[in-house]
Amino acid sequence: MKNIKPLIMDTTYILPLFGIKIIELTNFKKFSKELWSNGLKGLNLYLPSTCLMEALFKLNGEYRKSKDVDVLNRYAIAIPSILSSSAIQIFNPLLNPEAIRIAANIKHAGHTDFMDCLIAASAAALKGIFLTEDIELSKILKIIPETKNVSIWSWSDLIKNEFAQD
Repeated sequence: MKNIKPLIMDTTYILPLFGIKIIELTNFKKFSKELWSNGLKGLNLYLPSTCLMEALFKLNGEYRKSKDVDVLNRYAIAIPSILSSSAIQIFNPLLNPEAIRIAANIKHAGHTDFMDCLIAASAAALKGIFLTEDIELSKILKIIPETKNVSIWSWSDLIKNEFAQD
């Protein structure tokens, strides 16, 4: 029997659900639909709750430029899809002492964005794979004792490892 491993997603992968543009990722629309609908065999998918806060902050940034309330309302439109997905579990690192301690160490090692530190610390606390496009954060994780053994995948790694047989 295959060991089921946690896969912890960074904020990048939920931003399109809120109508926020992201960097170009290969077959993102196709594979993210599969991921949100059916999950991935052999992986338990986790979304740190801080990703939701980051998405809201990004929407607020767009709102400040446009003064269009519909920008802010995109959060209320998208959040039910996330919460109703049986493929994704929400993990709150703010309620997990180990995640907080690890996040503090990531911050102390030089990563400036504490939200990112909390997201990465979620992967360490859950002993899972961290799905991220953040190269600088990935470099820092490799030098910290609590995170140096965390598997880090980019979107292209996920496609290669999980969708190659499709």
